[in-house]
Amino acid sequence: MDEYNLEPGEFVIMQEASVKLDDGESLDELVLTNQNLVLVNTMSRGLFKREKFVKRCPLTRIRQTGGLPQAMATKYRDSYYLQVVFDDETVSLSFPSNPKRTAERWAEGIRSAALGDLAGIRTEETLPPEIAGFVDGARDVIGSIFAGGAGKKTESRPSAPTRVNGKCVGCHAPLSGRKGETVTCPYCDTKQTL
Repeated sequence: MDEYNLEPGEFVIMQEASVKLDDGESLDELVLTNQNLVLVNTMSRGLFKREKFVKRCPLTRIRQTGGLPQAMATKYRDSYYLQVVFDDETVSLSFPSNPKRTAERWAEGIRSAALGDLAGIRTEETLPPEIAGFVDGARDVIGSIFAGGAGKKTESRPSAPTRVNGKCVGCHAPLSGRKGETVTCPYCDTKQTL
């Protein structure tokens, strides 16, 4: 964890290795912590020397519109991108292995982390990339057939689960999550129900 320059109380939530910046440059890794979006890249410095660069983008500096952090999955031409709008810059990334679902999952994770809702973050993809691509393609085709609105189904939003903040029974570290959820302390690995 030293390679990310984590602060006390900061921990890793999500990591992704196959990531590209919008200019096509590959990153070694993209990391989401409870406080920052971290971009990691290794650059050549001379013939035999390589140096690791870590760019930390604080989640508190993400612009918000209507109380929602501006992290979104967008489509430009035939490519999907994750765009995160900070006060002083916009970070645009793509995920070659599973572009649409991965961008959507990361956008959702960044928004949740910026709002402090760490328990609701999906840290791993739920479908293999091959199946996810097929499902997304079928969903796009069906969506275009019913684009006129005749087959559209309105979705009602479920009520938000009750959020609970507490302390670990083992080491007294702060914990948060949904009421009744079993969580594992990131510091001492003690399992407990909130």
